[in-house]
Amino acid sequence: MKLNSPAAVNSGAPLRSTGRRIGLVSFFIIALLVSGVTALAQGTFDYAAERNRAFELVEQNNLLAALPVLEKLAAAKPDDFAVLERLALALVSSAVTQKQGEERKQALLRARALAQKVKDSGYDSRLAEVLLEKIPADGNPGDSAKRTPTDEALMEGEQAFAKGDMEGAIAGYEKAAKLDPKLYEAPLYIGDAYFKLKKIDEAGKAYARAIAIDADRETAYRYWGNVLMQDGRLKEARDKFIEAIIAEPYNNAPWQFLVEWGRRSSMQLAHARIEIPASVEVSKKDNKTINLTLMTGDSDKKDGSFAWTVYGMHRALWKTDDKKFKEAYPNEKQYRHSLSEEAGALRLTAETLQARIKDGEVKEAQLSPALATLLKLHRAGLIEAWVLLAVPDEGVAQDYAAYRREHRDKLRQYLTDYVTAGSK
Repeated sequence: MKLNSPAAVNSGAPLRSTGRRIGLVSFFIIALLVSGVTALAQGTFDYAAERNRAFELVEQNNLLAALPVLEKLAAAKPDDFAVLERLALALVSSAVTQKQGEERKQALLRARALAQKVKDSGYDSRLAEVLLEKIPADGNPGDSAKRTPTDEALMEGEQAFAKGDMEGAIAGYEKAAKLDPKLYEAPLYIGDAYFKLKKIDEAGKAYARAIAIDADRETAYRYWGNVLMQDGRLKEARDKFIEAIIAEPYNNAPWQFLVEWGRRSSMQLAHARIEIPASVEVSKKDNKTINLTLMTGDSDKKDGSFAWTVYGMHRALWKTDDKKFKEAYPNEKQYRHSLSEEAGALRLTAETLQARIKDGEVKEAQLSPALATLLKLHRAGLIEAWVLLAVPDEGVAQDYAAYRREHRDKLRQYLTDYVTAGSK
């Protein structure tokens, strides 16, 4: 089964959740960042002046002041989905300031219901999707009376942030960071507060602190990239989005932000394109009978198509020879499609082509587009990066973390030289 990996760069399925816990304020921190990525429809209505005022208050992060105005607008026009999504966001903000747990819960449940209404309407709202993802279905944020001193300090910062008091928010987050130096969210939220203060460089320093705690979480890279993108520093933003993808390539969010970077940069993003015209099936009855299908057309063609036979046979060997998988993955009990198998088959195909080109049997200029691309990836040492980022399935994805530990540079090179520079 193939993952929802970016084809022409779109999205991937999350492999894991991030964060020790998600504070309420992080809902609208994320949402405010998202609001800078997606243009929201804003029609002209009779109540346009109040609507514009409410939207300006949201942009200024004065969500508590915006709340009553948004309530009035929603009552007047219940199907103004741009208003409803912002009302949901403001309700999340108000929940942070509620002292009673039941009041917080009801505010969150109402916010979730509004976000669901927006989504069900078909209105294109990434904000609603974020809120639905982050707000618990039962409205319980998990902040019980047993909160630790670190949790209390973080909540102090969140409450200040919700009120628009960025200096107070930073103080609360710094207190939490001092109590727990490994708390990723503390410097992450500090960066968000500096961003709201328009202190871009200070925000970057805070995000760098979060990255130093865990370089394999995408959030701080993505937030930092968005801050840089909003500031017009597109090249720096691209580099941060690339690092976010390297951290969590099967998470939808960093790819979405990279796509937005491409739109703002007038850059068409694309993976290197290789259509593999070979399929390998093994009989379930005896696990030995091989059915190798090659869709290469005329075998006399001089475009190198014959080399796909090598790919197919290599894959078939892995499927039928139990020793191949066990030698490569001694700690695993049963066969799965792996990076070693897929990349090995592609590499052997490229090496076969190189040998034929050297012998003069094949002219490189006559290679099919797919094989010409494969040869370029092979020469650059990027076959594994392409497999992991462009065409992973559930088996191959299990090898990502191990590859990243040793080859972060190759992942970065592929994303820079191919995805963000057009297909080559």
